[in-house]
Amino acid sequence: MKKILCLCLFIFSSLVYAGDKWPIGFWNMLDDFTEQPEAIIEFYATPNGIEGKLNKVFYDPEDEVIENCIHCTGDNKDKPLVGLVTFTELKYVNKQKLEGTVLDPETGKIYKCELTPYQNNKIKLHVIVNLILSENRYLSKLKNKVNR
Repeated sequence: MKKILCLCLFIFSSLVYAGDKWPIGFWNMLDDFTEQPEAIIEFYATPNGIEGKLNKVFYDPEDEVIENCIHCTGDNKDKPLVGLVTFTELKYVNKQKLEGTVLDPETGKIYKCELTPYQNNKIKLHVIVNLILSENRYLSKLKNKVNR
């Protein structure tokens, strides 16, 4: 009986611990209108919190292909988009919310952001542009392993 109880507690604690790390892994950044993937973001833990980098970019055939962060400043100036850290200093506010910053590689601007779990294995990304304007984007969990 004790063995079964210990096994149940171990399984339950593993599930709780895994739930605390909900954004870790690969996620598709979805287009606002088509809901097709625009990019793959890899979230990972660092000593300063959670970060996310561009792992792959899917270009629209009608858009100009931009391979480097030409509008970025500082250390990110002219860095390739693939591998660029776009989410920084993400910290848990509670088990269901992360706050930090996000870099828009198209403009080079950095915004405050919030990430929360959303229905159907998605993340809601709330980008705070200023006191009046904000935008919601969505990421979906990538089902297959990414080839690098």
